[in-house]
Amino acid sequence: MPVMSGLEVKACLRRDSPETQIIFMSGRDDPSVRRTALDAGAVAFLAKPFEDDVMLQFVRKAVAG
Repeated sequence: MPVMSGLEVKACLRRDSPETQIIFMSGRDDPSVRRTALDAGAVAFLAKPFEDDVMLQFVRKAVAG
């Protein structure tokens, strides 16, 4: 993203709306970014391409809280 990274966006969302559930989707499967995102409370980190049913599984998890 041009202005800030996904992790920076997540930090802003967490600060402003802590109840918001976050699922990361990325074209790069960087293990350190994946670990950082999950350690920071992301519901999931999906590397593209991924199957629709995998995404739906994590959307359901996020909605359930």
